[in-house]
Amino acid sequence: MRLRLRHIVAAAAVAGCGYVTAPALSSQPYLPEAVDFEQGLPAVIAVDGTPLARKSDAGHRHAGEGAVSFRSTVITAPERFDLAGLAGELRPLELRARDHGGEWSRWVETANGDPVYFGGADELQLRARGWRPSGTVHYVNVSGTTSELGGLLTSARETINSAFISASEALAPSAQAVPVRPPIVNRSTWGASRSGGGCKPRTSPSFGKVKAAAVHHTVTSNKYSEAEAPAIVLGICRFHRNGNGWNDIGYNALVDRFGNVYAGRAGGLKRAVVGAHAQGFNAQTTGAAVIGTHTALPITPESKRAMVDYLAWKLAVHGRGARGRATMTSAGGSASRYEAGRRVRTKKVIGHGSVGLTECPGHALGNEIRAIRRQIHERIEAGGAASAPPPSEPGGVAPK
Repeated sequence: MRLRLRHIVAAAAVAGCGYVTAPALSSQPYLPEAVDFEQGLPAVIAVDGTPLARKSDAGHRHAGEGAVSFRSTVITAPERFDLAGLAGELRPLELRARDHGGEWSRWVETANGDPVYFGGADELQLRARGWRPSGTVHYVNVSGTTSELGGLLTSARETINSAFISASEALAPSAQAVPVRPPIVNRSTWGASRSGGGCKPRTSPSFGKVKAAAVHHTVTSNKYSEAEAPAIVLGICRFHRNGNGWNDIGYNALVDRFGNVYAGRAGGLKRAVVGAHAQGFNAQTTGAAVIGTHTALPITPESKRAMVDYLAWKLAVHGRGARGRATMTSAGGSASRYEAGRRVRTKKVIGHGSVGLTECPGHALGNEIRAIRRQIHERIEAGGAASAPPPSEPGGVAPK
């Protein structure tokens, strides 16, 4: 599976030529075949000083709180990996990774069944607060790597990036225009439709209603190139589908730090496709995620502009504005902040943590939700599109 530098540089030249004349990564980028693999999580160790009461599972509603209570030993992965997580686990936990015997990455907290993107590593360590992790570690390799690939990507990064023109700069609609759909990186472009190593849905999509929008971050590295972003989306999709057993990627759309918008769960961006992004409220919200970790680091201006572009269009299509509140009924679930049957009134653009037991979308991104909501409102009002009727949808709501 060794990847040669000349292949990457050639891919950069082809992608660059296509990108100047077409929206948002519309030329097919080079994507090595993605591979998943798993191993059982070794027994975790109670951290010294952990109270006896905390040495058993403290329950979903306390997970992630307090001091670190359990930590794994160093886990040597069966193969080199790019993304990793605990399969099917919605509770908060923290992971770090490294090349064999090298320097550790920082600890990254994840929840809601999301993996962490490390961009190439051989060893992993996991820790948790308030509960004892167990189960299966699921890995995804999206770079076709040997241990040399990270260096090759770094060497080619300047060449690749110099060939791209940001879609948010070249093609963003003006603030005075009726909200229109921004340029979208479709599923086939980021690799979902590939016969080998892709991420095809298990079943046909289900449809609900879009009453509000939930904003997320994907808890991946913030240091990725524009050329690497499609593979990150593919890796997240494969973890959600193959690790968690979901139908497809959980989010309806994703935004990278360069301002590109990626189609998420299959079924049509214009339709109210039920995702797996906000347990208890999946059938009543659309979910959009910023690719990155934004606990302390703010999102880029390009990410913010793309999120506003996408959500202004999406809400307007469904006859929703960004001001006022939406009334939703919780379907419950261990990761939901509200029990089943509870009627909840929320703002129409919220961070995931408003309805889920999670720190997502991170403190830094959470602080920007008000400004994002205001800008979405201004975009919709400028075009008067908020009063448009929502499109009709097939029946059958079955959140996965």
